[in-house]
Amino acid sequence: MAVVERGRTVVLMRPLARVPGWLWFSGGLGLAIAATVWLQRQSEAASLGFVFVCTFRTVPPPRFPDALFTFAVEPIPMYLLSAAVVWYLRGFGWVRAHGYVRQFPRWRLAAFVGGVALVLLSVFGPAAAYDHTFLSVHMVQHFLLITLAPPLLLLGAPMTLFLLRLGRERRRRLAYPLLHSRPFQAFTHPLVGLALFVLVPTLWYVTPAFEASLEHQAVHYGGYALFLFAGVHYWWPIVPGNPTRWNLSFPLQMVYLLALVPIHAFLGLMFYQPDNVLYEPLASVPRSWGPSPLLDQQFAGAFMFVVGEAIGLAALMIVAVRWAAAEEAKGRRYDRETARRRQAAAGATSERGNEG
Repeated sequence: MAVVERGRTVVLMRPLARVPGWLWFSGGLGLAIAATVWLQRQSEAASLGFVFVCTFRTVPPPRFPDALFTFAVEPIPMYLLSAAVVWYLRGFGWVRAHGYVRQFPRWRLAAFVGGVALVLLSVFGPAAAYDHTFLSVHMVQHFLLITLAPPLLLLGAPMTLFLLRLGRERRRRLAYPLLHSRPFQAFTHPLVGLALFVLVPTLWYVTPAFEASLEHQAVHYGGYALFLFAGVHYWWPIVPGNPTRWNLSFPLQMVYLLALVPIHAFLGLMFYQPDNVLYEPLASVPRSWGPSPLLDQQFAGAFMFVVGEAIGLAALMIVAVRWAAAEEAKGRRYDRETARRRQAAAGATSERGNEG
């Protein structure tokens, strides 16, 4: 709240500005928990204007355009994601105000906010009302969380922003000992990220974990977090702008990205080839509309195979373009250095001739 007095803005609630950020965060988290308790006490579905809170058990067929305004309201995870955006906005303004405009152009802000928006849309958007009904919808969500959202988040360089925001003294005392420790460097090795990217989706679908997520919301959202974490870890060495000891060369990056091909092919064939439904809870959902459970399973396999390979090819092309641009820049630097040396040699020869 503010008023204008003699051309100057006078802040009336200045004491609130002195409240520590952790206290604001804790208060907001408490409100999110209270909202969650209230929603759980409601009936099977509570209507909040254009927002639909669904228990994911008996889902009506989508009716357009109403389906575009169907969202799953989960206050706690939605609040945590919103808090991440607020933290980034404050940090982004701080680093630019302290001279890091070149390191943090506005497109980094757009990328990070876009990544969070993609997470919100995939987990709580219109598809969330049907991810306990259709395997194909569930597959799209996990694909977005492990393949598309992480590169956008990393383009925002949140770790670099965090380190700059800490300040030099706290970086030296707190951050650097952890970042330079052997356990942390071992855990952040690209091979660990590659293993997570391969094992997380594979074990999720071949073990009882997926069926457990259909019955327990904690497992359900834990799976979302696990997929997002595996994606961020996998893409970290590829997306520039984030501190890491493991700087992969462009040829190694292309080899690293080839892991996208077999995992997407394996999961695609795993769901497309069988002539029986793999997950009984999905087959037993009461509905008289949409594709059959087997056809839906085949849709999921086709999506994972086709779209997964397309994204892998696109990532390889981006790395190839960056590699070509780096080689071109290196060639220009070499040409400038060669021209400078020739000019210096010609000047020295001319001086010796004049002396003679």
